[in-house]
Amino acid sequence: MLEGERENTGPCACLDAETHFCGFEKRGIGVDDNYGEVSVWTCKKCGRNWLYYFIEYEYLTASGRIFTGVISPQAAAAVTPKNAVDMFEHMEWYFRGGSAFGPDLKRTTGPLKQLLIPFPGK
Repeated sequence: MLEGERENTGPCACLDAETHFCGFEKRGIGVDDNYGEVSVWTCKKCGRNWLYYFIEYEYLTASGRIFTGVISPQAAAAVTPKNAVDMFEHMEWYFRGGSAFGPDLKRTTGPLKQLLIPFPGK
């Protein structure tokens, strides 16, 4: 069972990049020092918790970035704007998307910080 998943549930639409943004309860956490917006999303179907991070550089065209990754209920309770980016470092994988990366969500591994370096998107 994945972290944050309710028992007796099969694969959920929240794990599929094409249907990922459907059916979440959202709880805002705050804004970090880089003006990235942090929130925790909970899937209404399976109960899985997702860390959501959004940032854009208004002076660059197509620079919006969205990152979402599965976190445990304990991590969801402990997330702050200051520790959110670091939490992605410990994830097996996460989704990235937004105008900086093209039209589709991409399943991603590895450090998030290098993806936050300002650059105009595709």
